[in-house]
Amino acid sequence: MHEITAAKRLFGEALEMAFRFNIDRITRFKVKLGVASGIDKEILRDALVEHIFPETIAEDAEVEVVLEPLIAKCAKCREEITHVAASGGCPACGSKDLDIIGGASVILEEIE
Repeated sequence: MHEITAAKRLFGEALEMAFRFNIDRITRFKVKLGVASGIDKEILRDALVEHIFPETIAEDAEVEVVLEPLIAKCAKCREEITHVAASGGCPACGSKDLDIIGGASVILEEIE
């Protein structure tokens, strides 16, 4: 399950940030989740709240997940794409040779 791995990585980053800034309690955890990341928003949220946060400095933290839209460029027609056609390719020319520019990452944006 990729979501557990992502949750562990994000929490590790949060702990490093908390240590660096002498934070002893995390009340809010904000994540930017790319729609092309392959990570399910609800499963990630549950992994954090149910499996990672208990008995830690983030035990009762609110989790906010902000979706980052897909941005890709078609390698064939160079069209910039913000959604993939039902066929799985470029809506302009149908090519499946797409370069993902944005919307594939999972980033810890901030903690409070």
